[in-house]
Amino acid sequence: MKDEEFEGKTLVFSPGGFVLKIIFTVAVTVGMGSVSREGMAESGGIAYVIFSYALYFVMFWFLATLFGFCLRATGNYIIAVILMLVLLGLLAFGSQWLTQKNPSAGVFAGIAFLLVLIWLPINDVRKAIIYFKNTI
Repeated sequence: MKDEEFEGKTLVFSPGGFVLKIIFTVAVTVGMGSVSREGMAESGGIAYVIFSYALYFVMFWFLATLFGFCLRATGNYIIAVILMLVLLGLLAFGSQWLTQKNPSAGVFAGIAFLLVLIWLPINDVRKAIIYFKNTI
């Protein structure tokens, strides 16, 4: 067979990593949400609680994705954790620096980052569906 017959993107997907990411994200989201649920319901109602859970979910999904990226890049768990913390620090520093230089650019960067946070789990679930559809 020739390679010309198979045109398309190579799907990079790890089913084990996906399952671990789901378990970690759901467990930490439920743990964090149960701790802060009582105060959130009183201050903003049920919609506030739902959006807080959604924000926790995408935030911890991002952390799991970042750790997976660092682990794939380094191949060592300890170095991956250190690299993840360095990258998170650089992200916070860059966001703060941009907001100080130009507040409107900082707002746009924050909105773009939030959209990326929402896109990550959607894209991973899409990859999982394609992977399982092609393997089963």
